[in-house]
Amino acid sequence: MTDLDPRVARSRQRLLAAATDLLVEAGPRAVTVDAVSERSGVAKSTLYRHWDSRQALLIDVMRSNMPHPVEPDPSLGFEASLRALVTSVATTLRDPEWARILPAMISLKQTMPELQELSDSDNEDKLAVLSRVVRLGVDEGVLPDDIDVHLVAHVLIGPIVFATISGQHDDLTAIADYSLERFLQSYR
Repeated sequence: MTDLDPRVARSRQRLLAAATDLLVEAGPRAVTVDAVSERSGVAKSTLYRHWDSRQALLIDVMRSNMPHPVEPDPSLGFEASLRALVTSVATTLRDPEWARILPAMISLKQTMPELQELSDSDNEDKLAVLSRVVRLGVDEGVLPDDIDVHLVAHVLIGPIVFATISGQHDDLTAIADYSLERFLQSYR
């Protein structure tokens, strides 16, 4: 879709924005073809040219709103790479737009089992980035070879996500720093 006509790209963006707003404001049931068309000012026929169903639209809403991890430069070394990654997550989740969307995304995932594959793929991508950073720690002798990357993700990223869901957006950097320092101290 890189060669889209600009008008087609604009209508698609307006439809995704309208669907996202409806999802955030009133949950998955509010995201109907009629409501999205009305909110966006784009005809239903155009919506169906982009997506063949409401379900396909909702999947694309989820896909378009997932943050992408920033891969730290491995030449930084383990500790600096881990700090950069955790800071990147906190910065992303501190963004008011993301904080607004996160609860709706969780709700959408719970109401649409079809999103499990997309969610799993997204989690695998994010875990792969963390895994490469953790591997630096193993290679530097800072972390044990048998460290569980899933547990590392829960220890470092879990508190940031929980704080976001709890509405503690202003504290995310402090929470990220606290979790990171405790994690690093446990291996010194």
